Amino acid sequence: MDNVIEFNEFTVPAHCSNAETCCWICQKGNSLRALFCQHCGAIQPVRSIDAFARLALDRRIDIDLEVLDRQYTSLMRTLDPERFVIRGLGERNYAAKQREAVEVAYQTLRDPLKRSRYWFALHKKDIEETEATNPLVSELRYELDSAAAASQCDRVAQKAGQALEQGVMGLIQALRGQNWQLANAMLIEVDGLESILNNVRSRRETLSGPDQPAEGSPYPSLK
Repeated sequence: MDNVIEFNEFTVPAHCSNAETCCWICQKGNSLRALFCQHCGAIQPVRSIDAFARLALDRRIDIDLEVLDRQYTSLMRTLDPERFVIRGLGERNYAAKQREAVEVAYQTLRDPLKRSRYWFALHKKDIEETEATNPLVSELRYELDSAAAASQCDRVAQKAGQALEQGVMGLIQALRGQNWQLANAMLIEVDGLESILNNVRSRRETLSGPDQPAEGSPYPSLK
């Protein structure tokens, strides 16, 4: 499994090195990160590179969001469909797929949790996943399953939401310190907490009825 966002659609000819690929029009070598051929100027197909390289960022877990936003805006401006109106169908298609790839990379790196998971995938180690159920997740799941009133569901959602925020922070710290065992455990916890939050609303509706408003709900983002 390649540790990249998968947009593989171009086979590198044998005469190009591992660090470059050949232009689909002039067949001259270009960097894997190049959007346009440095020889003929044609836009290139989407290459199999990681999200950091796609946005021309240093590969690190802590990124400057302002820099990320600037890189994204600049690339999307460069790939604006209006710039390719007079180009051929092939280049217009490649430009559209480049925009899609940049968007996916941006959304992956912009969200702390997605970025953490992606970072972990890029640096995954041979770690044996624990089979033991996380005690916090087990406790909250039991509380949710045992809830007899909507207000109890709200309390579970509040606890899970707070724990999720702390879990994401802990995950980033573990990744920053390359503590892969801890990062793996934090991912399991975060996944469990997200699952609970996703189940809270249906449980609440079962207890209070779907037509009743969730006044003061601690999980307004769950829609």
